[in-house]
Parts: sequence; structure tokens; C-alpha cells
Amino acid sequence: MISVRAALDTVLASVARVGPEQISIAQACGRVLARALVANRTVPPFDNCAMDGFAVRAADVAAATPTAPVRLRLLETVPAGSLASHAVVPGTAVQVMTGSAVPAGADAVVRVEDTQVGDGWVAVFRAPRPGEHIRRAGEDLRDGEVVWPAGRLLRPADIGVLASLGMPSITVFRRPRVSVLATGNELVSLGEPIEGRKIANSNAYALAAAVREAGGEACLLGIVPDDLESSLRPFEAALECSDVVLSTGGVSMGNFDLVRQVLARLGVQELFWKVRQKPGKPLSFGTRGRTLVFALPGNPVSALVCFYLYVRPALLSVSGAKQIFSPVVEGEAEEPIEGSEGLTDFVRCQLRVHAGRFSLRSSGSQSSGVLRSLSLADALAILPESCAQVEAGTAIRALWLAAPPVQEPPF
Repeated sequence: MISVRAALDTVLASVARVGPEQISIAQACGRVLARALVANRTVPPFDNCAMDGFAVRAADVAAATPTAPVRLRLLETVPAGSLASHAVVPGTAVQVMTGSAVPAGADAVVRVEDTQVGDGWVAVFRAPRPGEHIRRAGEDLRDGEVVWPAGRLLRPADIGVLASLGMPSITVFRRPRVSVLATGNELVSLGEPIEGRKIANSNAYALAAAVREAGGEACLLGIVPDDLESSLRPFEAALECSDVVLSTGGVSMGNFDLVRQVLARLGVQELFWKVRQKPGKPLSFGTRGRTLVFALPGNPVSALVCFYLYVRPALLSVSGAKQIFSPVVEGEAEEPIEGSEGLTDFVRCQLRVHAGRFSLRSSGSQSSGVLRSLSLADALAILPESCAQVEAGTAIRALWLAAPPVQEPPF
């Protein structure tokens, strides 16, 4: 068996990135930028008003107070999207709206609530600072400025930035294609009756959802029986069309655990089998050409924990992202947490915040077959190989599952 860190390093050393594609920015949220983005214009393109109010010369109203307002002649009202016909000269003002271009001659904007309007005049009750309530040209972006480097995972605000630059499309890495196979004679597909000692094929759907959450395209290839010859065709099909292959089950040491044999027959080079961790010890990882192959355990929690630890970072890396790891937080154990001597334990926990500090408590049964406790968990508490138990009140590190990924590895 190898360590968790050695397994993660081996996986990431095997990654080959997918190629780029051009897509509409309407579809770009959650995608990874394939090339550095350089601004093609200045944003905003002109000085504009940050408030509804009146464009003035600050010097004209420097003495204005609530009890001694300064009265100015009102030249005109300028809607957003229009240009003022008059320049602001001493003793005058122009009524402006949020987003209006600042009229020539003005160097400040007075909020409408700090004024009183009459017939052809405006009284100012508060003296603005020069530049107050004015957004300067280029305050956001300058033409030719590097906005983001390649590898950025695009978020909703980023899409707004792209739109502000007038870019209808963007070059991103394509989504990695991921085939998901579930193995086992005991499995039945959704919608089929569960009879005798059969169980529902839940792993494939959980893994496919995890793949999509990590930015991949998941293809469910159904249930593979525990038979060597019958397994060859679906695994070969997965290897032929995928950047990443995920199988679940059939990878331990039972008489019908045949996945490693199948993969070997199909030319997959196994790089490791078994990791010193719980849950998820009987994990196998290998490659065939540029394709990554993860043979995950069959227990549902083990499969998903292995996904979070190894597959998710690999998928994000294949996708070209720089930030690929679940962030680590430190919190106080609210109760004793048991581990296993000689294994790195990942304990399903709920994160809570007290006075700005994290605390952790078990989210339920730690059996590798109890998926609900993982569905209730926010984090995986990390108990290192040398730690068999953590007492209540002890500081403990945990992988925060729901948080955006970071660049620093957790181990």
C-alpha cells in the first residue's frame, strides 16, 4: 500500500490536459479559461456618474451646509446614455443619472438627496469632495491589461466582465469526457424491481453527479457483470471514448473482483493498488495512453471519498484549472473522533461556526455503506496514520467539501 500523498502525486503526475474550444459566454460559467484574457477596451470607457444627482464644480459649493445652501443655475437634465449639451461653468449645475457621462467642466456629483430643486435652479446642502461620486474611465479595466491568466475557473461575475468587454465568446478548455461503469451481479438499474438480494445501482449516479459538479461530462455505461469475458467490451468502449474512466466495485480481493484483470487485459498500466486510508483502501489507478483509469471501491462512501481525494483534483487538472484541491480548514473536535492506526482516516463531519471559529462533529455512522452520513457531511476530518483517536477539544484539520477549490494541496 502507498500513502495518501503518494497516491495523489501519482495521479496528478499522470494528467494530460484536454484541448481548447470556443463557446458563448452565456455557457462559460464553470468553465476554465484556456488562454490569458487581455482587455480589448477601457472599462468604463468614460468618466460617469455613480449616483443620481447634480454635476457641479466642487469649488462652487465648497461652503454649502444644511443651514446655508448654495444655489446654482440648472442648465439641463441628462439621462444615462446621452451627452450633456452644456459644459458646467461657474455657478451652474447639470442634473445627471447614475451612469450618465460627467459633463465637461464638472468635477463632482452631489446626491439628489442633498439638494432641493426649484424652477431653473438647484440648492446644494452638502459640499462634495472633488471627484466624489464619479467613476473614472478605466477604473475597472484598461485596454491591453491582462484580466486573468489561463487556468481561471470562470464565475458569474467573470461572465459580467466578459460582457463588459463586449466579448460574445471565449476560449476555454473543453469538458473532459468521463465514462462511469458500475460492476456487480448484485446491481439493478433504476426502475427495475429490487428482488432477492439485489441492490440499486446508486454509485454510478452519485459518481456521475460528482463528475458534472467537477466540470466533466459524465456518460453512464450501465452495469457490468462479474464475468471476465463479459466485462471486456464495456471497459474497452469506455477506454476508447473517454479522457477519464471511473469504475466502481470489483477491485478488492474477492473471487469475483475481476476489474484489475480486465484492465490489464485491455492494456491499462496500473500505477498503484491500495492506499493506506479509510474508507477507500482498495483503490486502483492506472493509465492507457492519455486516459486516466480509476477503479474505485464498491462501497458507496468509499467510492465518493476516493472521488473527492483523487478524481476531482484530476478532473479539474485535466480541465486546465490551477485551483484543484478541496481547501483545508482547522476546527475543534466537539466529541472524540476515532481513527485507525496505520491508516489515514477521513471521517464524515459537519462543520459548525462558533464565535468565528470552526468546530466539527460526526455526521453519523462511519460505515462505508452508509451514504446518508456523507450526504449530511460538510467536511472530511483528517486523522493521520499515526493518530488512532482525537479527543474532544482537540484541533483537527478537515477537507471542506463544498468550498471552492484552492491551489494548495491538502497533504
